[in-house]
Amino acid sequence: AYLSPGVSEHQVLDASYLASLLENSTSSYDYEENESDLNSLPCPQDFSLNFDRAFLPALYSLLFLLGLLGNGAVAAVLLSQRAALSSTDTFLLHLAVADALLVLTLPLWAVDAAIQWIFGSSLCKVAGALFNINFYAGALLLACISFDRYLSIVHATQLYRRGLRAHVALTCIAVWGLCLLFALPDFIFLSASYDQRLNATHCQYNFPQVGRTALRVLQLVAGFLLPLLVMTYCYARILAVLLVSRGQRRFRAMRLVVVVVVAFAVCWTPYHLVVLVDILMDMGALARNCGRESHVDVAKSVTSGMGYMHCCLNPLLYAFVGVKFREQMWMLLMRLGGSDQRGLQRQASSSRRDSSWSETTEASYLGL
Repeated sequence: AYLSPGVSEHQVLDASYLASLLENSTSSYDYEENESDLNSLPCPQDFSLNFDRAFLPALYSLLFLLGLLGNGAVAAVLLSQRAALSSTDTFLLHLAVADALLVLTLPLWAVDAAIQWIFGSSLCKVAGALFNINFYAGALLLACISFDRYLSIVHATQLYRRGLRAHVALTCIAVWGLCLLFALPDFIFLSASYDQRLNATHCQYNFPQVGRTALRVLQLVAGFLLPLLVMTYCYARILAVLLVSRGQRRFRAMRLVVVVVVAFAVCWTPYHLVVLVDILMDMGALARNCGRESHVDVAKSVTSGMGYMHCCLNPLLYAFVGVKFREQMWMLLMRLGGSDQRGLQRQASSSRRDSSWSETTEASYLGL
């Protein structure tokens, strides 16, 4: 798969090639006449397969629990304040939904890695598409948040002010629509197929080399480079404005801004560097050999896990560091526990006057 967790495409390609080679071979194999075929035999993948079986199920199970709890808490708090949501709050709500939906697919890929795909081709297509839709949505929504804050802090412009919620809705619809378009290959080319060499059924892609390379480039550009460039530019301009301000809030803002960009870069850069190496190998720019293929497969499993961890970090970076969020989370828990409603209403009214916990003015942007 070019992104979805599961069996390495090296393993899939090698298995299909070996099966066809064995079908065309005879019992009396002439080494000299078939030396070129022997040199082109697929590489053994026992090490990377055993690593995936031991590493991926445990990692995906942990990320599933943490991501679902963290993003569920963010969504619950934001929905409880939906009457006073700002533009950034709305983007954060969509981001929490995207991250939660992404981690919901991880148990399926954990089973695929540990045993085989037992859920059929239809769920294979849906799970792969859902995974990639929310992967792209997470990156693009982070870019939308950074642009919204850039306008609010650098230009003192609220393009998505509360009175024009249609702008936010249209932006979110455009993001989800674009992500759905990016995921069309999953609906078309993903299927549950039996692999003779692995002696198991896996959810995997069936398309030519050119299509696989094109999808990887799309993933690299649309899902990483462009959002990272937007975030870097916007937050660099925000930092330039905050550096000329005074007081403790300046340092808190700088800390949060740096953490936001660094977290996205640290979580996803290693994976996309490995993907870039794989693209260069497919294009022939780097020599392909058994050792390198095995290292790339293991590195892809490890670095993709780092990337999925970002879904668990988002609630911490955008919510739990904020005092207002913690206050509203406490109010929500008290409300569910049946505490004094009048006191809660007074606190909620005060919180709304102070502004939302993720409001994009300089003071509330800090959330501290």
